[in-house]
Amino acid sequence: MSLISALPDNFKKAFPSSKVLQVNGKHIIGSAMKEGSNWVAMAVNTRHEIAIPGIVKASMELDAPVFYELALSESDMSGGYCGMDPAAFIRTVVRINEEMGNAGEKATPFTVHRDHTTVQKATRAAFDKADEVIRASIAAGYGSFSIDVSFLPMDQNIAISMLLCEQVVKAGLMYESEVGEIGGKEGNSTVAEAVTLVEALAKAGLCPDLIAINNGTTHGNVRGEIDLELSRHTYEAMRPWGVGIAQHGTTGTPIEEVGKFYLDGIFKANVGTNWQNVTWGIVTDETGVAVKKGASYEKDPSKGISAELWKKMEDYCAEKGIKGGDMKKIHKPFKDAMLDEYRTNAKIRERVDEAVYSSAVDFFRALKAVKKGEDVRSILASAKDFAPAGAAKSMKQKSSGSKDESTVD
Repeated sequence: MSLISALPDNFKKAFPSSKVLQVNGKHIIGSAMKEGSNWVAMAVNTRHEIAIPGIVKASMELDAPVFYELALSESDMSGGYCGMDPAAFIRTVVRINEEMGNAGEKATPFTVHRDHTTVQKATRAAFDKADEVIRASIAAGYGSFSIDVSFLPMDQNIAISMLLCEQVVKAGLMYESEVGEIGGKEGNSTVAEAVTLVEALAKAGLCPDLIAINNGTTHGNVRGEIDLELSRHTYEAMRPWGVGIAQHGTTGTPIEEVGKFYLDGIFKANVGTNWQNVTWGIVTDETGVAVKKGASYEKDPSKGISAELWKKMEDYCAEKGIKGGDMKKIHKPFKDAMLDEYRTNAKIRERVDEAVYSSAVDFFRALKAVKKGEDVRSILASAKDFAPAGAAKSMKQKSSGSKDESTVD
């Protein structure tokens, strides 16, 4: 069976002549969650396309599957703060993989993931925005989706998640849900909350493949304190449905902790702010958190984009009153300037590519993703018979709606 023919139907329709292995996210996570597989898939929020070549190079050399993703805030129908709508982002990822030769039957598999498709308010406008982006992303060829209604009370999270995820599940693509706002004021989510959400979705025939939980970390340049015990207990409680955990906010987590994620039921690790720090050439501490310099960050003039371009970006931020973590929002106004410098300045391009590549290699190795492409390709080759880890048990539980009460905290 040709691997290209086994790619998701929506991707083949959007990219009829492409030979890249842009797979269903279920195939990558199914490999990671397989008994004894012991690895974690990295999901990269690249924010700017200059971060992509280095990741592709590392992924190809190590044969390490990867998720490329942008959240709703980063990429909506108007471009988000990164300046790329859903179709533009997947076209960029596919084009760069093709240009770098990651195509054909032996290519390293990847998927493009719609991260944090959020509904923060129970309003028609918020729902319609998320729904439109999901529909556009399915049409654009995405292989995986995160639907995040964690900002709202559980009953609303369940109801809205069901309405939004139905189209993803119907398309047979990977679905990631979320409970407990990441870094939210309410604190960590509980095992019971995760089980409540998963059980309700499963009873409706909409069981997610993964669920993101609030386990102590957050997004951005922050040293996260991940509660791995909470993660493990949550995963154990969700075993009847075959659901794994997606770890958000991996930037700022010591690499030795990242390497233990799979032991606690974490099978997808989102890494975002790290690539911003690397491409900008920001000085970081030993955990990868950016070193602050007043309202901005400390820039290493020998790394990343040029010091001259960085000065323009800092001046823009000062004029607009943009500080610290909100500096991520200058990706859109400086999108073209960053790309022009990268394309025309060989020195800048080489040091950006090398730094991104080196960081990606470290993460892939820590997450034990090296040489896992072969397993994903074998799953893809038998895609008609494929079922994610725990699916047989999950289907039995879905039909009965039962669970092991003893696993709930």
